[in-house]
Amino acid sequence: MKSFFFHEALFPSGWSKDVRIDVDENGTVTSSVVNSMPNANDEIIDCAIPAMPNCHSHVFQRTMAGLTEYKTSENDSFWSWRNLMYEYANKINSEQLYHIARYVYHEMLLCGYSSVCEFHYIHRELNNPEDTKSMSLAIIQAAHDAGIELTLLPVLYQQSHVDGTPLTKSQERFYLSNKDYIELYQALEKQLYENQKLGICFHSLRAVSIENMQIVLDELGNNQPIHIHISEQVAEVEQLFEHTNMRPVEYLFHNFEVNSNWSLIHATHLNDNEINLIAKSGAIAGLCPMTEANLGDGVFPLPVYFRQNGKMAIGSDSHIVINPFQELQMLEYSQRLQLRQRVVSSNSKTSHVGTFLWNNAVSGGKLSGQFCGNGFNVGDKANWIEIDTRNPLLTNLNGEQCLDTLVFVDSNAIASIYRNAQKIQKLNDKFTENYKKTLKSLR
Repeated sequence: MKSFFFHEALFPSGWSKDVRIDVDENGTVTSSVVNSMPNANDEIIDCAIPAMPNCHSHVFQRTMAGLTEYKTSENDSFWSWRNLMYEYANKINSEQLYHIARYVYHEMLLCGYSSVCEFHYIHRELNNPEDTKSMSLAIIQAAHDAGIELTLLPVLYQQSHVDGTPLTKSQERFYLSNKDYIELYQALEKQLYENQKLGICFHSLRAVSIENMQIVLDELGNNQPIHIHISEQVAEVEQLFEHTNMRPVEYLFHNFEVNSNWSLIHATHLNDNEINLIAKSGAIAGLCPMTEANLGDGVFPLPVYFRQNGKMAIGSDSHIVINPFQELQMLEYSQRLQLRQRVVSSNSKTSHVGTFLWNNAVSGGKLSGQFCGNGFNVGDKANWIEIDTRNPLLTNLNGEQCLDTLVFVDSNAIASIYRNAQKIQKLNDKFTENYKKTLKSLR
């Protein structure tokens, strides 16, 4: 049993002062009292916020972060970037994937992410395409060794276009038949560690038919997390409309009973009806602002979505940046640039953007991966970010001002990260060297 005293802590309902909590040996909060006094053995923390769930990750793409910032055609786009990404995807074996994920998941922890949804589609082992499990097992082991909570999302990826065009040669490692997918899913269920789970994942409406999506859901059920890329690109919206006479989100809702188990990743290009459908369903909009900006995807209609009480989460996606504060900064600033106004993300109860976005993203992220809750309430996991109030920029500021400063000014003003009430330590040299060797072999 450990005990902590916080001068200020962020709850789902807002900031509270003088919070004393007890935590059991599993890292679960067993007692939480506000307006309290510290006991002699309490660990004293000035200001803390719950750690952030990461709703969307392609962990292997961290190996190419920063390496695609050059022109390859007259009109560079997501599609030209994707060709470069495929080159990396087709170089990596399961041993290399382990070293990448082991390092990057620890990076996530140190930056304030407590958990990750891994959207995993490189199924077939390099040079051994009959082996469809080793790549997933590498991720499972890496997450366990790093100590991050994992929802592994094996991806069904079967065609290259909504019209059923077969996968290209560069996509062959991603392919699983329905039978392959179901067998892989059921095999992986037996390989999970504590604090790990599986979710069903469809790459996109262009990559899987509605019929095959339904077959998988009928076989595996629909109570687990269900993730899908949707409406990320204008071309994707136009192609599906041409083929079905419906926009992607409308088409998804026409065919499935979408609910809070679903996460619609990106969902960038929506009309008013689609915004309403997502918000009313309780589904999570999985937003990845830094990656979406890097790829030139577009801007999610956030104010309208929030006015309808829509739920959102954030993900680091391609890992061009691993930093939840910068994700929220980009999310807010993209809205300001588009709308030409300030302080877009707030409401009558929460006027500070940092607090408003952080709490929304923590809440939505928990749902997206069906993760344990992070925070300071009884039953939460003791996964926190201790804000470094000794930073000169935070002099004489209260909690909500500190969080605004982390989001908009200096995301490095962090004293410690706690995972199950234990401070996260820097990665040792062995894992760093393995990661560097892997990068060297891929570049």
